[in-house]
Amino acid sequence: MFLPTNVRYSLRFLIELKKTNEPISLKKVSQITKISENYLKQLAAKLERHGIVEGKKGPHGGYKILKTDVSLKDLIGIFTEGIKLAPCVQGDFVCTLVQNCPSTKMWQEANKAIEKLFEDIKLENF
Repeated sequence: MFLPTNVRYSLRFLIELKKTNEPISLKKVSQITKISENYLKQLAAKLERHGIVEGKKGPHGGYKILKTDVSLKDLIGIFTEGIKLAPCVQGDFVCTLVQNCPSTKMWQEANKAIEKLFEDIKLENF
């Protein structure tokens, strides 16, 4: 199981932005990370809507990071529906077997543990 590309690439993008206090162009980030400039635009737009990065236009423009206390769990939540190891850990999922299912509790515990782990992995630590 892999995390989606947009989560993994957004992390790479943010790590590059974190290296400097100056705005950096998507073209330069693309050259460094080998992520296409168009894909970076999509990631940057979503991250900007969530207040994590800020984009500036113009000759000295580019993107800079606004928040470094972003966790891996936060990024997963921005780009996906969150961490869900099994349908029975979703709050709105109705399963007729949940009362008698021997694995529900295990999935719930595993999901909580992974959420906690990903919550503790913060961009500011890298």
